Amino acid sequence: MWRVGVGSSELAPLSVAHAFAGMADAFVTVSLAGSLFFNLSPDASRKQVLLYLIVTVAPLAIFAPLIGPTIDRFRHRLRLVSAACFLLRALLCLALAGTLFQLSFYGFALALLVIGKASGIVKQALIPILVVDASELVGANARISRLGSFVGGISGGIGVALLHNIHATGLLRLAALAYVGSTIAAWRIQPTAVPETVLSEVEYAELHLPTVVVGSVGVMAIRAAVGFFVFTLAFTLRRASEPAWVYGAALVAYGGGAYVGSILAPWLRRRFQDPQLIAMAIAAPTVPTVFGILGVSRPLLLAIAGLIGLSGTLGRHAFDSLLQARAPVAVRGRAAARYETRFQLVWALGAVIATPITLPAEASMAVLSALYIPALIVYLRASNAATIFEEKSLDVFGLAERRLVSAEGALDGRLDRVAIVDAAAAVDLARLADPAVGEQLACADLDELRNAALDPDTEIIDGDAGRAVGLARSLLSLAQPRSPALPRTGRRIR
Repeated sequence: MWRVGVGSSELAPLSVAHAFAGMADAFVTVSLAGSLFFNLSPDASRKQVLLYLIVTVAPLAIFAPLIGPTIDRFRHRLRLVSAACFLLRALLCLALAGTLFQLSFYGFALALLVIGKASGIVKQALIPILVVDASELVGANARISRLGSFVGGISGGIGVALLHNIHATGLLRLAALAYVGSTIAAWRIQPTAVPETVLSEVEYAELHLPTVVVGSVGVMAIRAAVGFFVFTLAFTLRRASEPAWVYGAALVAYGGGAYVGSILAPWLRRRFQDPQLIAMAIAAPTVPTVFGILGVSRPLLLAIAGLIGLSGTLGRHAFDSLLQARAPVAVRGRAAARYETRFQLVWALGAVIATPITLPAEASMAVLSALYIPALIVYLRASNAATIFEEKSLDVFGLAERRLVSAEGALDGRLDRVAIVDAAAAVDLARLADPAVGEQLACADLDELRNAALDPDTEIIDGDAGRAVGLARSLLSLAQPRSPALPRTGRRIR
């Protein structure tokens, strides 16, 4: 039972650390909600929440790009970095407890947010070196998230019950204690794999694969919807003077949906690819939000809250798996920071849009529908195009085309020998796809040019590199790819 909850012996300390962190995060959330939202009038609470969002999230755009490179420098000591992040979060909670309702409170809140994002990025960098099988990445992500959501949900209820007696400052001190537990658990992490070092060109290419970029755009749409929904829900319910149990039921529904998403993610991953899971995540809340335009009842509101929670968890797990499988270990910290910053900023944008305006529930559903429907259509088209592009690039003939593009770049940079060798290599790859290419007389000329380029004692005459690239281009135009699913377009490379 223990292993089902926390995973393998290698993964268990990380799971326990983030379970304690889920408890601490819940206490912090309840304390902030109690001090910034429920204890003030609706208009005053809007101003306080908007100030909190602007003061804490806006600087994140400046500091977050520094997180990834810093983590990369300590990629061989990720256990220590993880423990240090949790310890800093504990100290910051104590600082928040001592500065509540003071201006310095927002500075400590910003620091807590930045260190929290760093802690999440370290987790993303640790999981791939704690999990041997890449196909288990979604399961590992989901297990940690599921445990954190379960503990966080229970802790949130405990925090609400304790808030009246120990107030926000007491909850913040309990959060600090929970973060100390995370620190101890993180110290016990023992990575078995050694992060490898790769060329920066490979890092850039893998992190900018079309499926990764398109997937991040899909998750950005999901995160923007989550930010808008959470804040418009809170202010809409308060303006309508709904009883307190409706708040609690909506939060339970959202958390329950997120928990179900973490359970479904590994099961769905065995049947679908990561881009398909992101599409499912966008589609899940679309239909009920459209029905919500006609009228929002309490059951429908709870259903929408649950599906939005499921959408956020499922989409994030799928993208994490996609990024972890494609990005080399050496740059995962930097990559996660880049994408996490974008996700946090679009979440904040949705929250900032929802906070100062007053909309009826039906109008809020219309805004969500106007976000989900175009996002789903655009994502499906872009994801399909990205998949086709990558499949063609991985085909032998696609690799030949890319090598020819490299030769043309070398020619433009006046690297004649490199251009000749790349051009000849492109034709060699094309010959694998269509052996008839090797029967052309131009192949013999290209081979002579390559031999001359490889001989440092042979002088390369002006125009030889251009002739080699021209020969390679004409030979590739005669080749036919093997796969009938990847027809030749017939267009020129340049």
